[in-house]
Amino acid sequence: MMRFWFFVVLLLGGVLAQQNPAQTPPKPQTQANLCALLYEAGRPEAALTACERAVKDAPSAENLYLLARVQSELNRFTAAVENLRRSITLNSSFIQSYVALAQVYLRQYLLSENREASKNLLDQALNVLREAEKVNPKYAPIYATRGTVLVYQNRLEQAVEAINRSLAIKDEPIVRALLADIYIRQGKWDEALKNYDDAVKAAPKNAGLRVKYGSLLLLRGNVDLAVEHLDQAVILAPGNAEAWLRRGDAYYEKKDWQQAGVSYQQTVALSPVRFPDAYIGLGQVLIELKDYQKARFNFTKAVALEQDNPVYRYWLCRANELLGDKAGARTQCEQALKLRPDFKEAQEILTRLK
Repeated sequence: MMRFWFFVVLLLGGVLAQQNPAQTPPKPQTQANLCALLYEAGRPEAALTACERAVKDAPSAENLYLLARVQSELNRFTAAVENLRRSITLNSSFIQSYVALAQVYLRQYLLSENREASKNLLDQALNVLREAEKVNPKYAPIYATRGTVLVYQNRLEQAVEAINRSLAIKDEPIVRALLADIYIRQGKWDEALKNYDDAVKAAPKNAGLRVKYGSLLLLRGNVDLAVEHLDQAVILAPGNAEAWLRRGDAYYEKKDWQQAGVSYQQTVALSPVRFPDAYIGLGQVLIELKDYQKARFNFTKAVALEQDNPVYRYWLCRANELLGDKAGARTQCEQALKLRPDFKEAQEILTRLK
């Protein structure tokens, strides 16, 4: 059973980031500049007060746009939409506000409890982007954002067309990676790999791109190249827990138990609850090292974090079996089969325990 699971995640955050909301000055001399600095530093709550003061002092299209970006980041969608509409009314040529408004609708959709009931938000986003295209048809983020929206409508061919149009205007690595993610959804692995390779070559210090490229390489069986990129990812971003997790997956595939174990341990040290897969990986390494007691301890942690995961239950069952705890093994494998009735490996253990 392979250690790693690859999840296709569209690089929406990167598409938003490429919009470049404002040219940040070296020193915050105004409330608007302070707002932009704090927002770009990833501190939206701290930015909010400065943004509100900036709008109060000067309710310009630019200041309303900045405030709305911060409000969207804080999930204050109604206020963000209102301020972006005000921004467009004040300056109908301020293209950033159109794109930001479309992205607010998209963000609302992604965070909604019932996406089916909220799919009209995607239509609203596309309508705004059509308005934006009339204002400035050569603004690349219009088409990158359109491509992202179309993906969530499962209109993948049209999404590829939109992303390629964005790239024709301005070839941004993060947008090229978005195109790669769409190709993954289509099962076009060679195209996806090529676009990730181009993105990483254009932005070699972007750890996030290396993590995603390394994960795809690992999925396609190119373990050595995956290790190369994931090693670089943890050097570039030693505090990135996901980078350590995927590095652990790669070294596990190489059967380098020491490096795999170090990587998984670093993952859980940086993020104890976000990545239960790291406890599973660490437990599997410990099974290879025949330390079944510690393996069970780590599998138990994973199950505690995600009780309805049949794979986690299976591995806890396996550790119990290896420790001679037949009752514990039986309980966990029975739970795994309840969650996934066709779980062959779990059934095999139960058969052995009879």
